[in-house]
Amino acid sequence: MNLIYMAKPTYGGWVSFTAHLANKYNFKIYKITKRTEKKCRKFGYGVEYKNINIEDAVKLPNILITAIDKKYYEYLSQFPDNTSLVIHDPTEIKGKSTQPVIDNLHRLKIFTIRQTVHELLKTKFNKENTFKYHPLFEYPFETKIKNRNVSISRVDFDKHTHEIIKANDNLPEKDQIQIYGAKNDLYVYHCLKNKMKLDLDKYYKGTFKKGFEELSNILSTAKFVVDLSAIKGDGGGSQYTFLEAIYQNCVLILNKKWVNNVETEFKHKYNCYVVENAEELENLLQSNPPTKRILKNARKLLQPHINVEWN
Repeated sequence: MNLIYMAKPTYGGWVSFTAHLANKYNFKIYKITKRTEKKCRKFGYGVEYKNINIEDAVKLPNILITAIDKKYYEYLSQFPDNTSLVIHDPTEIKGKSTQPVIDNLHRLKIFTIRQTVHELLKTKFNKENTFKYHPLFEYPFETKIKNRNVSISRVDFDKHTHEIIKANDNLPEKDQIQIYGAKNDLYVYHCLKNKMKLDLDKYYKGTFKKGFEELSNILSTAKFVVDLSAIKGDGGGSQYTFLEAIYQNCVLILNKKWVNNVETEFKHKYNCYVVENAEELENLLQSNPPTKRILKNARKLLQPHINVEWN
């Protein structure tokens, strides 16, 4: 399979999905540019990509577009019918800005990786699509003494990083959540700094290189991984921050909005912990809740992601 990454972000779920897929099945990755190049460039997580022009891209066999954003919409109509495209979340098919994607749904083969999006395409757009689990590449990792709490999501609106900062402000240092990840500058400066008067810098540890070794180093000492993602019209399913945390023997703390009113395998006090706000997060971490049984149950969630076939 030939993977084409047609999006601007260099961090986040789209990148992780593409990298896990390429690593797991040894697929090639391409990006659309003006000229086709012979040399390979670093994509991250141990894989490379080649730049290719649209004329050569559409001639590739067995194409899977792993992600697409507005920068690349102009090329979508040039791909042959039945080209495969992954839709990750509802924002990719919502509003006038995504109309080029919506206009091409009828002729593309669509894959979804969360049931909420799978059902949305069927009910709102009458579009049959194939649901598949996120593929998990079993990268090597080391486990050390688990003595800290971390967040490895993007610092962004839909990640509700402000709730983590609010909790940190009332937590003793030993329980505070160390925040890693790429920053949305609009969110950081407009929302956190100016509107909410919150200081991210006290807890922010920066981005980390796009590599499994770097990811392993962060998670090797993490006891809890906090991910407060909440996307309107989405939820219930998994994300790579969830999978990588469980894979490296960390216990997840999730947002109540992610698991409420949707069908989900994530169950509070069974295979994860769920909180509604900063106060609940603060109380949970200070209570030092048990982790052994939670982690044992959580690891059962990994097998479908390990066994899934994308090729």
